[in-house]
Amino acid sequence: MKLSFKKNGVEHHPINFWHLKDGNVISIYQGTRGANPELDFIVKYKSNLKRLRAPSHTHWIVDLIIKKEYDSNTVKEYIEEWIELYDRIEPFKNDEERKNYKLYYTDYFVNRFNGIDNLGAFSVEFLSSLIELFIKCEKQTPGAFMFKNLLSLVKEYSEDKKDYYQIISYSKRV
Repeated sequence: MKLSFKKNGVEHHPINFWHLKDGNVISIYQGTRGANPELDFIVKYKSNLKRLRAPSHTHWIVDLIIKKEYDSNTVKEYIEEWIELYDRIEPFKNDEERKNYKLYYTDYFVNRFNGIDNLGAFSVEFLSSLIELFIKCEKQTPGAFMFKNLLSLVKEYSEDKKDYYQIISYSKRV
């Protein structure tokens, strides 16, 4: 499976990648942003027979909205646990750690929240992998908060405190 891509004539190769049970491969590539650009990374994924894609926040948010319609309490608990973990997850300290990183929380979430696994387009494994990596990426820049705010909005949506338009609108800006 080809995980490299060209942008502006430059070939980009994955720093690290993870094969998921649902057939997706999630990979990270060198980024250039934030307070620590040498450890910044961008996330992409590839499904069988499809092109390499950067996951849009709106896509995984819509998937959680679909899951919420079937099991609101489970989605709320799922997001609450990620929000609780957010403050404990550390950014990468060096390039070696980033190259050798194993997704730490994904198996826990797959086992704990398998009831929402077959709802929507994405598996819990896929969503959890993205969320774990997005948290680590945001943590590269001290004081960054937009992804954490997005998680909080999903929680409030699952509690019927925010509406569909508020959450989708914010997801387009993150």
